[in-house]
Amino acid sequence: MDIAVLAQILSSLATFVVAAGILYQGREARRARNDQDRPQIIVDADYTGRFTTNIVVRNIGHGIARNITFEFSAPLQSTSGYDITELPYFRHGINFMAPQTDLPAVWDSFQNVVENLRAKGLTSGIAITSYYEDRQGESYETTWTINPLLLEGSGYSDYKGYEDEVQALQDQARALQKISEDLAEVKETVNRH
Repeated sequence: MDIAVLAQILSSLATFVVAAGILYQGREARRARNDQDRPQIIVDADYTGRFTTNIVVRNIGHGIARNITFEFSAPLQSTSGYDITELPYFRHGINFMAPQTDLPAVWDSFQNVVENLRAKGLTSGIAITSYYEDRQGESYETTWTINPLLLEGSGYSDYKGYEDEVQALQDQARALQKISEDLAEVKETVNRH
Protein backbone atom coordinates (compact mmCIF):
# COMPACT_ATOMS: atom_id res chain seq x y z
CA MET A 1 0.00 0.00 0.00
CA ASP A 2 1.27 3.34 -0.98
CA ILE A 3 2.12 5.97 1.72
CA ALA A 4 -0.21 8.57 0.16
CA VAL A 5 -3.18 6.16 0.31
CA LEU A 6 -2.31 5.18 3.89
CA ALA A 7 -2.09 8.86 4.90
CA GLN A 8 -5.43 9.54 3.25
CA ILE A 9 -7.05 6.58 5.08
CA LEU A 10 -5.57 7.70 8.43
CA SER A 11 -6.69 11.27 7.79
CA SER A 12 -10.24 10.08 6.99
CA LEU A 13 -10.25 7.87 10.09
CA ALA A 14 -9.08 10.80 12.27
CA THR A 15 -11.80 13.02 10.75
CA PHE A 16 -14.39 10.31 11.53
CA VAL A 17 -13.17 10.00 15.15
CA VAL A 18 -13.30 13.79 15.65
CA ALA A 19 -16.79 13.98 14.08
CA ALA A 20 -18.02 11.12 16.31
CA GLY A 21 -16.58 12.91 19.37
CA ILE A 22 -18.34 16.15 18.45
CA LEU A 23 -21.62 14.29 17.88
CA TYR A 24 -21.25 12.53 21.25
CA GLN A 25 -20.56 15.83 23.05
CA GLY A 26 -23.62 17.40 21.40
CA ARG A 27 -25.84 14.53 22.51
CA GLU A 28 -24.48 14.71 26.07
CA ALA A 29 -25.05 18.48 26.19
CA ARG A 30 -28.64 17.98 24.97
CA ARG A 31 -29.21 15.22 27.54
CA ALA A 32 -27.83 17.43 30.33
CA ARG A 33 -30.10 20.30 29.25
CA ASN A 34 -33.12 17.98 29.10
CA ASP A 35 -32.29 16.53 32.53
CA GLN A 36 -32.08 20.04 33.95
CA ASP A 37 -35.51 20.89 32.50
CA ARG A 38 -37.21 17.66 33.56
CA PRO A 39 -39.91 17.53 36.24
CA GLN A 40 -39.54 15.51 39.42
CA ILE A 41 -42.74 14.77 41.31
CA ILE A 42 -42.51 13.61 44.92
CA VAL A 43 -45.01 13.18 47.71
CA ASP A 44 -43.48 14.37 50.95
CA ALA A 45 -44.47 14.87 54.58
CA ASP A 46 -44.25 18.42 55.88
CA TYR A 47 -43.80 18.58 59.64
CA THR A 48 -43.41 22.37 59.89
CA GLY A 49 -47.09 23.09 60.54
CA ARG A 50 -47.91 24.44 63.96
CA PHE A 51 -50.37 21.65 64.81
CA THR A 52 -50.49 19.42 61.77
CA THR A 53 -48.43 17.12 59.64
CA ASN A 54 -49.21 17.71 55.99
CA ILE A 55 -48.78 15.54 52.92
CA VAL A 56 -47.42 17.63 50.05
CA VAL A 57 -47.22 16.80 46.35
CA ARG A 58 -44.20 18.70 45.02
CA ASN A 59 -42.66 19.25 41.61
CA ILE A 60 -39.07 19.79 42.72
CA GLY A 61 -37.84 19.70 39.12
CA HIS A 62 -37.41 22.58 36.68
CA GLY A 63 -39.85 21.36 34.04
CA ILE A 64 -43.60 20.96 33.81
CA ALA A 65 -45.13 17.59 34.72
CA ARG A 66 -48.17 16.14 33.01
CA ASN A 67 -50.48 13.16 33.56
CA ILE A 68 -49.41 12.63 37.18
CA THR A 69 -50.73 9.56 39.02
CA PHE A 70 -49.88 7.99 42.38
CA GLU A 71 -49.58 4.59 44.00
CA PHE A 72 -49.47 4.09 47.78
CA SER A 73 -48.15 1.07 49.68
CA ALA A 74 -50.80 1.78 52.35
CA PRO A 75 -53.53 4.40 52.84
CA LEU A 76 -52.57 7.72 54.46
CA GLN A 77 -55.25 7.82 57.14
CA SER A 78 -55.86 10.20 59.99
CA THR A 79 -56.88 8.94 63.42
CA SER A 80 -60.47 9.93 62.59
CA GLY A 81 -60.35 7.48 59.66
CA TYR A 82 -60.14 10.13 56.93
CA ASP A 83 -58.13 8.68 54.02
CA ILE A 84 -56.02 11.28 52.22
CA THR A 85 -55.35 8.85 49.37
CA GLU A 86 -59.05 9.23 48.48
CA LEU A 87 -58.61 12.93 47.61
CA PRO A 88 -59.55 13.45 43.93
CA TYR A 89 -56.04 14.36 42.81
CA PHE A 90 -54.59 11.21 44.41
CA ARG A 91 -57.35 8.95 43.05
CA HIS A 92 -57.69 10.44 39.57
CA GLY A 93 -54.33 12.13 39.11
CA ILE A 94 -53.24 15.64 38.22
CA ASN A 95 -53.24 16.86 34.60
CA PHE A 96 -50.48 19.45 34.99
CA MET A 97 -48.07 20.73 37.62
CA ALA A 98 -45.75 23.69 37.11
CA PRO A 99 -42.10 23.50 38.19
CA GLN A 100 -41.25 24.36 41.81
CA THR A 101 -44.88 24.14 42.98
CA ASP A 102 -46.59 22.13 45.68
CA LEU A 103 -50.04 20.99 46.70
CA PRO A 104 -50.53 20.33 50.45
CA ALA A 105 -53.18 18.32 52.29
CA VAL A 106 -53.61 18.08 56.08
CA TRP A 107 -52.84 14.58 57.40
CA ASP A 108 -53.13 14.78 61.21
CA SER A 109 -51.17 15.94 64.25
CA PHE A 110 -47.65 14.55 64.46
CA GLN A 111 -48.46 12.51 67.57
CA ASN A 112 -51.58 11.04 65.96
CA VAL A 113 -49.70 10.18 62.76
CA VAL A 114 -47.03 8.33 64.75
CA GLU A 115 -49.60 6.47 66.87
CA ASN A 116 -51.67 5.56 63.81
CA LEU A 117 -48.68 4.22 61.83
CA ARG A 118 -47.49 2.20 64.81
CA ALA A 119 -50.99 0.79 65.46
CA LYS A 120 -51.26 -0.33 61.83
CA GLY A 121 -47.79 -1.93 61.88
CA LEU A 122 -46.42 0.54 59.33
CA THR A 123 -43.12 0.98 61.16
CA SER A 124 -41.19 1.20 57.87
CA GLY A 125 -43.41 4.04 56.70
CA ILE A 126 -45.53 4.35 53.57
CA ALA A 127 -44.00 4.24 50.10
CA ILE A 128 -45.53 6.52 47.49
CA THR A 129 -44.74 6.20 43.80
CA SER A 130 -45.44 9.09 41.44
CA TYR A 131 -45.83 8.41 37.70
CA TYR A 132 -45.64 11.38 35.36
CA GLU A 133 -44.52 12.73 31.98
CA ASP A 134 -42.50 15.72 30.89
CA ARG A 135 -43.52 18.18 28.19
CA GLN A 136 -42.28 15.88 25.42
CA GLY A 137 -44.22 12.89 26.81
CA GLU A 138 -41.23 11.02 28.26
CA SER A 139 -42.35 8.95 31.26
CA TYR A 140 -40.79 8.99 34.73
CA GLU A 141 -41.49 7.47 38.11
CA THR A 142 -40.25 8.51 41.53
CA THR A 143 -40.70 6.56 44.77
CA TRP A 144 -40.35 8.13 48.22
CA THR A 145 -41.04 6.68 51.65
CA ILE A 146 -42.72 8.79 54.30
CA ASN A 147 -41.86 7.66 57.81
CA PRO A 148 -42.54 10.07 60.70
CA LEU A 149 -41.45 7.32 63.13
CA LEU A 150 -37.85 8.16 62.17
CA LEU A 151 -38.25 11.46 64.05
CA GLU A 152 -38.90 9.70 67.35
CA GLY A 153 -36.18 10.41 69.88
CA SER A 154 -35.09 13.54 68.03
CA GLY A 155 -37.02 15.77 70.42
CA TYR A 156 -39.34 16.80 67.60
CA SER A 157 -42.35 15.04 69.10
CA ASP A 158 -41.74 16.62 72.50
CA TYR A 159 -41.23 20.02 70.89
CA LYS A 160 -44.46 19.71 68.89
CA GLY A 161 -46.33 18.64 72.04
CA TYR A 162 -44.91 21.59 73.97
CA GLU A 163 -45.70 23.94 71.10
CA ASP A 164 -49.29 22.65 71.01
CA GLU A 165 -49.68 23.21 74.77
CA VAL A 166 -48.29 26.75 74.52
CA GLN A 167 -50.67 27.52 71.66
CA ALA A 168 -53.63 26.12 73.64
CA LEU A 169 -52.71 28.30 76.64
CA GLN A 170 -52.39 31.35 74.41
CA ASP A 171 -55.81 30.60 72.89
CA GLN A 172 -57.32 30.24 76.37
CA ALA A 173 -55.72 33.51 77.50
CA ARG A 174 -57.18 35.32 74.47
CA ALA A 175 -60.62 33.78 75.17
CA LEU A 176 -60.47 34.84 78.82
CA GLN A 177 -59.37 38.35 77.80
CA LYS A 178 -62.35 38.58 75.42
CA ILE A 179 -64.73 37.35 78.17
CA SER A 180 -63.26 39.92 80.54
CA GLU A 181 -63.75 42.71 77.99
CA ASP A 182 -67.32 41.56 77.30
CA LEU A 183 -68.11 41.50 81.06
CA ALA A 184 -66.65 44.99 81.48
CA GLU A 185 -68.83 46.19 78.63
CA VAL A 186 -71.95 44.58 80.16
CA LYS A 187 -71.10 46.06 83.58
CA GLU A 188 -70.68 49.50 82.04
CA THR A 189 -74.01 49.17 80.23
CA VAL A 190 -75.78 48.09 83.45
CA ASN A 191 -74.24 51.00 85.40
CA ARG A 192 -75.46 53.49 82.79
CA HIS A 193 -79.05 52.33 83.22
